[in-house]
Amino acid sequence: MTVWKEPKIGASLIICCFLLLGVIYSFATPIFEASDELSHYPFVQHLAQGKGLPVQQPGQETYLRQEASQPPLYYALAAALTFWIDTSDLPEYLYLNPHAKLGVPLAQDNKNFVIRRKPATFPWRGTLLAVLVIRWFSLLMGAGTVLCTYWLVRRLIPDQPVLALGAMALNAFLPMFLFISASVNNDNLVVLLSSLSLLLLVRVAQEGSTRRELLVLGGLIGLASLSKLSGLALLPLAGLTLALPLIQELWTAGKSDDSVYWRALKRWFVDFGLLLLPALLIAGWWFGRNWQLYGDPTGLDMMLAVAGGRPEEFVLTDLLGEFQGFRINFWGLFGAVNVLMRPLWVYQLLDLFTLIAAVGLALWCWRLWRHHRPFAGLLFLIPAAWIGLEFVALVRWTSLTAASQGRLLFPTISAIFLLLTLGWSSWLPPRWRDIGIALPVAFLFLLAVSAPFTAILPTYPPPARQVVESVPPTAQSFHVNFGGQARLLAFEVDKELVYPGDTLKVTLYWLALAPMARDYSVFVQIFDGESYVGQSDSYPGGGSAPTTWWTPGQIIRDVHHIFMADNRPGLHPLWIAAGLYDYATGERPVATDGAGASVLYPVLTKLQSAGLPQVWKPENSLDISFGNQVRLLGYAAQDHLLRPGESWDFTLYWQATAPLDRDFTVFVHLIDEDGGVVAQGDGPPFLELYPTSQWMAGEILNNPRTLQIPLTAPAGKYRVLVGLYDPETGVRLPVFNAAGQATDNFALLASLDIQP
Repeated sequence: MTVWKEPKIGASLIICCFLLLGVIYSFATPIFEASDELSHYPFVQHLAQGKGLPVQQPGQETYLRQEASQPPLYYALAAALTFWIDTSDLPEYLYLNPHAKLGVPLAQDNKNFVIRRKPATFPWRGTLLAVLVIRWFSLLMGAGTVLCTYWLVRRLIPDQPVLALGAMALNAFLPMFLFISASVNNDNLVVLLSSLSLLLLVRVAQEGSTRRELLVLGGLIGLASLSKLSGLALLPLAGLTLALPLIQELWTAGKSDDSVYWRALKRWFVDFGLLLLPALLIAGWWFGRNWQLYGDPTGLDMMLAVAGGRPEEFVLTDLLGEFQGFRINFWGLFGAVNVLMRPLWVYQLLDLFTLIAAVGLALWCWRLWRHHRPFAGLLFLIPAAWIGLEFVALVRWTSLTAASQGRLLFPTISAIFLLLTLGWSSWLPPRWRDIGIALPVAFLFLLAVSAPFTAILPTYPPPARQVVESVPPTAQSFHVNFGGQARLLAFEVDKELVYPGDTLKVTLYWLALAPMARDYSVFVQIFDGESYVGQSDSYPGGGSAPTTWWTPGQIIRDVHHIFMADNRPGLHPLWIAAGLYDYATGERPVATDGAGASVLYPVLTKLQSAGLPQVWKPENSLDISFGNQVRLLGYAAQDHLLRPGESWDFTLYWQATAPLDRDFTVFVHLIDEDGGVVAQGDGPPFLELYPTSQWMAGEILNNPRTLQIPLTAPAGKYRVLVGLYDPETGVRLPVFNAAGQATDNFALLASLDIQP
């Protein structure tokens, strides 16, 4: 472990690895796919073009969105670096994916926030160059934070350089920290300034404060507050830090003279005033501007008005429910909060490390108390308090808007890895400490190296990857033409029997026939005759191959993953339909089959759903057997009180008890008090999608139907009769009673009241 024994060499090696990994992350993440980068960069461009600070106006949509309410220091520095670059091509990068699944980590497609019109190839120009320059500038800030972590541990635990290198390496190789450090994000500056401020606060608490140090510290806090509002939490931390030596002095003096307390209080006010002065001079104007523009010095109200608050009242139990996403986001959740590291068990392993370290930290505190050395750990209250203050601020922000992201604790990252490393090492005997610290470092390093290649890059495949040479022989032919522009050649379904909660994979094979002037969305719908139980809407290729990019003659492989939200009981049929539509207008191109006949609804195939296992009864239960082949289980209807001219909508629930050898028609008759037929509604079930000869024994079928009440129908009591007949012969299926005897050839379904 030569690296552990030579701290300077080890620290230099860690910084070099961090910078190299950061550059890899900066190239692996496509432009504007990093967290909120699409809103952060337009702020930079706004300043670089000399437009001054943006003014927020609710209801006015801009790409800056809520980020225009952020303090401007980071954006101003980035603008100073890139003002010379011509970024007039920015609109070419702002082609948003309307079907993007933002914040949905388990989604299997449409993770891309934007659709890339041009490849990110060298030489870099325009907006791409500006974004890369700012990403690398941010990466240097991240390197500064990593160094702060090293020096913080060296200052608090000077006799154990191994712990300093371990905490530094954990910080450097945290995949989420690398991802944010290699993106355009104002978090990078506030994290660096917060880490520097924490380091200086610990030094002040150790060695005492001078006026120069207090002024420098106040300047750092002012700069941090001018980078992000979370920097304001450094002020109460500074107040607590300045009070610690005074508290210790008063405790050890043991005097009851009031003058001692007053002198200590006066000293605290003078020191805190010296610190506050530069902070106000640097950042005070920003808060004054917010007060003048928005009536709120922080600007949070305006940020919420633009970003949108929580739709319901927030309680702390909500935070517990969001904790899983919070911790995952701390370790590594890339893209638009929707790209997970693989395999998923790495998160459980990291949680285990955190738990062991937290228990070890408690053990370390208990040892100090047992050996009557409470003041030996007094300085560690400063990083602990910093984490607590930021966490409280984050809970407050999360209560106002959905922001349960662990990365928002990165301003405390030096403190977090100081305490985690200390807690982890508390379990290790001195002779095992080197290798014990190396284990979590090595694990995080492997994660950091693999994440760009196993998580980020596969998420954003180039459109060419969706083009195939031919349709595989396992696919089912379809051949439906859509407006002469594309033809759906074939499809594949990964399972024929599905269960509620399943995810069905449907693969479509499109043939481009002609250039397209608009980008069509693809819909894949799964329905049961009454309602939709699953749907996928996407640009082809999971959002990576829009139709305007198709070249005539290409075959495009288009995969859809559909969650089955099926809540019906028992075995029953489902159907899959697919087609194209314009997302903006909803307009669909005309679909025709191979013979040129119009296809109203392009149904691909039928599935079988196993349904829910619980005992189920229809809203209006019946048990009527037709020909000992079909049972009518009951029906559902909204109302039995109608007026002339209205329609009665109801659903029949059938169950096949034996195979049927022909296709029967369902009849529904409205009978008046004299036995006359007033209205009727005959027709095949399911609009001929599923004729009775194909019904499977045991499956339950819901058959929506409508009975139109004539305008001339007089008020009174009416009966609704239902049955099945052979359309070729007109012969009805008989109704059997419990004894197996035929009693009639129709069944009484319901009674209706027709009002005047």
